[in-house]
Amino acid sequence: MTDERERGTKQPLQVAVVEDHEMTRRGLVASLDADPRLTVVCEVDSVEGLDISGAEYDVCVADLMGVGTAEQFADLVRRSDVVVCTAAEQWRQRVAPWVCGARAVFGKTVGAAVLANAVWDARHHPHWLKPHLASALDTAVRECGLTIPSYLAELLARTARGGRVAWILEELGVADKRYREDLELFRMQCARTGLGQLTLLDTLYMASSAEQPPAHQPVVFSNWAAGLSEGQVRALEWYADGYSYEETAAQLDVKVSTVRTQIERAMTACGISSKPADIRMMFAMYVCSRHTKPDQLLRRLTALGAHPPRRGTGA
Repeated sequence: MTDERERGTKQPLQVAVVEDHEMTRRGLVASLDADPRLTVVCEVDSVEGLDISGAEYDVCVADLMGVGTAEQFADLVRRSDVVVCTAAEQWRQRVAPWVCGARAVFGKTVGAAVLANAVWDARHHPHWLKPHLASALDTAVRECGLTIPSYLAELLARTARGGRVAWILEELGVADKRYREDLELFRMQCARTGLGQLTLLDTLYMASSAEQPPAHQPVVFSNWAAGLSEGQVRALEWYADGYSYEETAAQLDVKVSTVRTQIERAMTACGISSKPADIRMMFAMYVCSRHTKPDQLLRRLTALGAHPPRRGTGA
């Protein structure tokens, strides 16, 4: 619950909202303005628009996709307290903004009260992790073999289930100062591992800025793509660019279940039985040449037992 003393002793925070979809932006503004601790002073559809507005704000609530380039977004989180609210589903896409400096990262399903509390905490308790981000960071530790103190691993797991950081630290007997220091070391470790790469924004920003949708005609690795069906390769193209199952299905005008089946069958044809989100993305990027270091991807895929599919195996 929100501490009533905070409501009465603090001036309302001035909030900027950066969201490219008008209806979503209106919803964010309405929910944030409904909280007496917050006042929305600016609503725009891009990071560039925020800069042009000259608005003065305490905290910025920003989408991750379609609002600017990676460079523009990284600059925003460096100079502002930013709470990210994004439809991006993969854990890497939620970890990257935090590594770059965002205070919190949520999916679009977050409730109004939870988001308002996160905006307030972004200024007053910036080191308090929230469930969506804690869950993504917990996955990052497992998937990338990161090393963190045992209490921090427990805190991530409990916060991901809805626990409040301050209460968990008190129960574990860990001082706030130690937690903040260890969290910063964890952020630096994530950065060294390459988890701070904001690759998704550029693709979608360029797509939304163009008059026509981007042409998806990549130069594929023929020995991998030749054994897959046309539908599987097309699904992988969009998925490699960072689109979710739902967004890919909308672009291809097929069912979401069809996209999921196409990608899973493509991976099975290549001998990959483990299909978590980051491996799906890695596979799609390799097949569709959406990466500048294909040799690194191939080494990781080979370690999973992957191999080029036989021609004609794509259903």
